[in-house]
Amino acid sequence: MYELGKNNHFWGSFFYFFALYGILFFFASFIYLIWKTRINALICSFFAMGIAGLTDLAITLVWKRPRPFIAHADVVNPDVSNLRVDFASFPSSHTYIAFAIATSIYLYGHKKLGAILFILAIFVAISRVGMGLHYLSDIIGGALLGVASGIIAHQIVHKAEKNWQ
Repeated sequence: MYELGKNNHFWGSFFYFFALYGILFFFASFIYLIWKTRINALICSFFAMGIAGLTDLAITLVWKRPRPFIAHADVVNPDVSNLRVDFASFPSSHTYIAFAIATSIYLYGHKKLGAILFILAIFVAISRVGMGLHYLSDIIGGALLGVASGIIAHQIVHKAEKNWQ
């Protein structure tokens, strides 16, 4: 997939945009949730990101796989001069954040916004591979972690919600 982005201007631009800026769509969805006073969905999204982030931290403490552009520097040479990236590749934090937010919002009943965010999450995930920033297994792991943390966060917040009423 890296070769597709490297050799095709459209795909290169697509991958670059979504790999770097795609995550902003997810944080913009928070503005929508606040505007529509859907605070429980917002809280659920923050819990999901926290669960995924703590799991990522635990994984990183045990196992650090170098990113493709480090491990295969002779083949993968993305323009990472303006990126602040760490060296651990698994799981993709952009991917698990995107999927955690999409899952949380979808499960809280915002089906249209959730579906749009799932599509954008796929774009972000694929673009991270297309830019040479992650392996395919990194984004699969990130997507699974994001969805799982979104489901867990939804269960926690939904149970706690009964005490808020």
